Amino acid sequence: MIKTLTNIFITLIFISSSLSAGSVRIYYMYDPISDRYTFTNQCSDYRSCKPLYVSRGEVKHNKGFKLKPGKENGFDEIIQKASVKHGVDFHLIKSVIMAESLFDVKAVSSVGARGLMQLMPDTAKELGVTNSFDPEQNIMGGAKYLKKLLEKFKSTRNALAGYNAGPAAVVYYNGIPPFDETTHYVEKVSNFYKNYTGKELW
Repeated sequence: MIKTLTNIFITLIFISSSLSAGSVRIYYMYDPISDRYTFTNQCSDYRSCKPLYVSRGEVKHNKGFKLKPGKENGFDEIIQKASVKHGVDFHLIKSVIMAESLFDVKAVSSVGARGLMQLMPDTAKELGVTNSFDPEQNIMGGAKYLKKLLEKFKSTRNALAGYNAGPAAVVYYNGIPPFDETTHYVEKVSNFYKNYTGKELW
């Protein structure tokens, strides 16, 4: 079955019409030049295809870490700089950092995401981030990636879902993927945003 979206060509390959991402593992391949996603339930070369969804894992903090009152405001200058440079809402960036790492510069997830905005090594490399534990590099890279997702999906909800689950999952489901981790993540960021601004995110 082939499904064509604006600027995105998606091929879905199923063993039978009854199979779905919930009953069989789905993989994807991505061509950045054509912005083409190809989805399949078979993958013989893990260098060229990736699982549609991999949990972000549990964020680990150094022993004794605790978010102290006012610490989250200590990065406002960098967040403002990133907001202006990449055109992303200041409080949205701040809310993502809160949801991702509780403003722990040294946070590392069980799957390897690092720093304030929990950048995966491959993503960090693509964004030009050489040290994910450097607050400015991490926030600048995370804001740049968030902007890319906002432009791609034209929806804050879907952009946040893409930040958590990866853009391929959002494309595959044509919206927020039905993963508990992702739906909770989107809601959590929204709640933090409301706490910071007194306004709904959408």
